[in-house]
Amino acid sequence: MRHEPPVRDRNMSIWQSARYDNVDDRTTARNRPRLRDSHRGSRPSSPDGPAAAPSPDQAPPGPGETAAAMEESVAEAKQYIRGLIARYGNLDWRGWLNCFIQYIRYSFEAQFPQYNDWAKQKPAALSYGVIDYRLPNTCKVLLIGDWGTHMTDNVALLRQALKTLQPDAIIHLGDVYYSGTRFECEENVLKVLDALVAELKIARPPFFSLPGNHDYYSGGRGFYDMIARVNAGLPGCEQKASYFCLRTADDHWQFLGMDTGYNDRNPINQAAPGLVRSEIAWHRDKLEHFPGTTVLLSHHQLVSAKEVLHPGGRHPCLNNKLQNVFQPYFDRIAAWFWGHEHCLIFFQDNLPITGKPSLRKGRLVGCSAYEESVAQNPYGVTKGCEAAAFIRDAKMQLGVSQYRSHLQNFYDHAFALLEVTPERITAKYYTYPSWDQDFHMPAEPELGAPIHVEELPLIKTAEVASPQASSVR
Repeated sequence: MRHEPPVRDRNMSIWQSARYDNVDDRTTARNRPRLRDSHRGSRPSSPDGPAAAPSPDQAPPGPGETAAAMEESVAEAKQYIRGLIARYGNLDWRGWLNCFIQYIRYSFEAQFPQYNDWAKQKPAALSYGVIDYRLPNTCKVLLIGDWGTHMTDNVALLRQALKTLQPDAIIHLGDVYYSGTRFECEENVLKVLDALVAELKIARPPFFSLPGNHDYYSGGRGFYDMIARVNAGLPGCEQKASYFCLRTADDHWQFLGMDTGYNDRNPINQAAPGLVRSEIAWHRDKLEHFPGTTVLLSHHQLVSAKEVLHPGGRHPCLNNKLQNVFQPYFDRIAAWFWGHEHCLIFFQDNLPITGKPSLRKGRLVGCSAYEESVAQNPYGVTKGCEAAAFIRDAKMQLGVSQYRSHLQNFYDHAFALLEVTPERITAKYYTYPSWDQDFHMPAEPELGAPIHVEELPLIKTAEVASPQASSVR
């Protein structure tokens, strides 16, 4: 069964995490399929669902075959009942008691979230949060969004991307489900990366991550533990904060990641989050001092065609808190990538509602694991959000997965590969099939060709007013 969909409500997400930690894992971890072989040894399935019934012109099964089929059905029913009782049944008193205890613990931790503030370090230095490691002048950066699950399809997506594209670094735009607990960060990110690197026999690429709202629902400590451990053994790759600055060796490009999750850790209202005040100063410092071009990264969106981000504002589809911080620097930002919504959307270049100078490119890449169902209509537009215009070319949109879920149909996953050179970044966007957690296939799909390719040219320093700064921090 596909894991239940994530929700915006913090308490419900914490409950999902507690149940996942203490019931689901306790009863199923021993039987969890290996990452690579989860689809092997099963009956082949058609794109329309489980194995099709025999056609009318086929000979009816004999008595022996009928008996075998009945025995198999009885065995499957018993296994289902045992699983129901063991995982979520009323008789599993120990599991539900553990759930309640963990729920209380996570709820308490969430009241005191962790945040590594550069201004509170001793000494306070604006260089805090800048990654010591430098990307090669020519490199490939894999960009995934809302990827932190442990499902066979999102693991397969990363396996195929690592094997086929061989990125030099991975950047995650945030959200480890359900509530970013230590257990979830361990199971859904750290162990998956360890297993894939060992399986593929590749050098481990550094992994950098932003926190989303789900990462903070349990207080953020799982996220901070994850970033402290994920690049262990990779010199200079330690990520100390929930925001980061990653640069190329020639100072032509910087990837500037922000923490929008902290202020969406308890979404009683649906207003879009802004940044911690000290972090605003940190980002402005990086934008004003860096001589090259910036690629901006966040979990939450700047604009949305689906979510109302500024109720009652002139443009309800625009997060005015983020716009006020970054719009003055749009003349030195090549593109802004975000997640949060589980879709792939290319907003129109130089979108007028972002002000002047306008944002050159805004890209939603939030469906590397969780994806929208057909019923959710991710390419529809909410009333009041019409100004968040996006490109309607069907070739640049997700397709419905060819693998049907038990209950509903889902769209494909997506991610981006940024091929960096001193003169430009070539952004390539790939889709990958999604499938139900229990949907067995005869073979893992391979990665296809990108559905869209675009150029992010280096912004010449002459195009930007010279900053009143003397050094890069």
